[in-house]
Amino acid sequence: MIKRHLLRICSGRVTAVLLISLLLGIMARITGAQEPVLPIAPPDAEAGLALYNERCVVCHGPLGAGDGEQALAAGLEPRNFTDPAFQRTADPQRMFDIITNGSMASGMPPFGPASSNPINEGDRWNLIAAVYSFGVSPATLEAGQALFADLGGDVANIPGQEYWFTHSNEMALADVGNWGIDASGLTDEQKQAVVDYGRTQSYMYANPLAAFEPIAAATITGLIVNGSTSQEVTDAVATLRAFNANFEPTLSLTTTVDIDGRYAFNLENVLPEWVFVVTTDYNGLTFNSSPSRINRAEPELNLPLIVYDTTADPGGISIGQIHMILTFVPGSVQVSELYIFNNDANAVFVGESGSPAGGVVDILLPAGAESIDFRRSFGSLESFSPAPEVIQTETGWADTVPLRPGAGSTSLLVSYQLPYEDGLRLAHPLAYPLSGATVILPDAGVRLSGDGWVNQGTQALSGGSFATYMNNSLAGAAALSLELDGRARQLLDAQGNAVVSRNTTQELMMGALGLGLALAAAVVMVRRWQTAPLPPPPDPQQLLQAIADLDDAYANGRLSENHYTEQRAHLKEQLLAIWPAQT
Repeated sequence: MIKRHLLRICSGRVTAVLLISLLLGIMARITGAQEPVLPIAPPDAEAGLALYNERCVVCHGPLGAGDGEQALAAGLEPRNFTDPAFQRTADPQRMFDIITNGSMASGMPPFGPASSNPINEGDRWNLIAAVYSFGVSPATLEAGQALFADLGGDVANIPGQEYWFTHSNEMALADVGNWGIDASGLTDEQKQAVVDYGRTQSYMYANPLAAFEPIAAATITGLIVNGSTSQEVTDAVATLRAFNANFEPTLSLTTTVDIDGRYAFNLENVLPEWVFVVTTDYNGLTFNSSPSRINRAEPELNLPLIVYDTTADPGGISIGQIHMILTFVPGSVQVSELYIFNNDANAVFVGESGSPAGGVVDILLPAGAESIDFRRSFGSLESFSPAPEVIQTETGWADTVPLRPGAGSTSLLVSYQLPYEDGLRLAHPLAYPLSGATVILPDAGVRLSGDGWVNQGTQALSGGSFATYMNNSLAGAAALSLELDGRARQLLDAQGNAVVSRNTTQELMMGALGLGLALAAAVVMVRRWQTAPLPPPPDPQQLLQAIADLDDAYANGRLSENHYTEQRAHLKEQLLAIWPAQT
């Protein structure tokens, strides 16, 4: 029995040994059979750099230095491709694996088959060629080629493609003496230059700095047309302005148009980052083209310019929508009204007086309104700037900015306070036809009623629960009117103390008066329920013109430094947010 037990033990040990041996043999065969990943064609750094700018620049930076804005904001430390130590030790196979499968430790996402937006295998190799290009200058490659030739080198003796797809530069440095040259007299820097040149025999390099070099010659042309009459404008002066990457003016040139209404600017040494816009003054107003950059491959840019006649007839002016947000503070209600003005005329409305300085569009507020504040939006309903152009008139308030043709030409936000305890009739006249209105208020014990107002329900948001009312029966109405009834319940914090909910965006819009609902959230709700469309996305043309006008106003002493700085920062923030999507 003992013998049989020992035999079973021995048999088990033998079986285990055999299994282990078998597994080791299989693993050895798998390892031995695993071939390196090789590209079908020589990796192309130019194609890789184009892809890098689309997919990698936000983390690794424009020149591969690991300083991308998105990564820095997230506290990540992406690989610095320009680091000589990295360039020396980087393993192409390892780089391909990281690009394909990502690296959890460094926050690198996968770009292979596991990615929701994968990069094909050839382009992953093109990215590796771009990575090597970040660490090599054209001068270094020229020096390496010259050294190799001076030593009697023959490119036929440089290792083939598979070598460069499986060897780091450090490994190649140890082998450079086997390339049919005597490298013993070369410095380490010279050897590295020869190695860099050797890799170009299997990788197609590109200079990453080439995209940032000035464009030697470029031409900007365009035709100025009167949009009101469809006739060419032949007696205008065109001004070309250029803005750098920080949207600061860097160039200003003027020229007269020819008899066909055309203008032309011939430029030299143009930086690719520059944004160009052409402006002209017509009937006392400034008009501008769409902004655009010059393409290095096609350095002839066409920027047509449309101007309009002016009109004092308000017949084409309407209010597309009024969006109202109500919040309650002790003893008063905070009212915020977003006006979206339309101009259906084929001319610029300059006010019934014929002069914008006397007021263009009128805004009428309820009697007793206090703490009145106006803000302007340039298309983005989440960012507003102070609107000092709004003036007080005998009947109310008026914006002095001319109203260009089109829907949503001007968006103005006005906030004010009215006394409130447990009820109020909120009403004020309307200067122009209104399509509809929306009201959003906290679901805190106050009821809204009135002709045409329909409760759309409540929705829970981070600041609490909010009710939305709509009124689409206001066409032809001479006034906006609603009834509020009920005492507002105080919102409580975690300790049970009464507070007024605050939001930084709202504080900006409402003058630090502490609203209970973020405008962005309100807009989301309005989008779901409104029947009339909101204004289109921000227009870079309008934003750039606003920046240019602001710069002129400050230079001429019409604005204080504090107001100028604040206004420009808001405009620049909006422009930077949308410009990549527009180019």
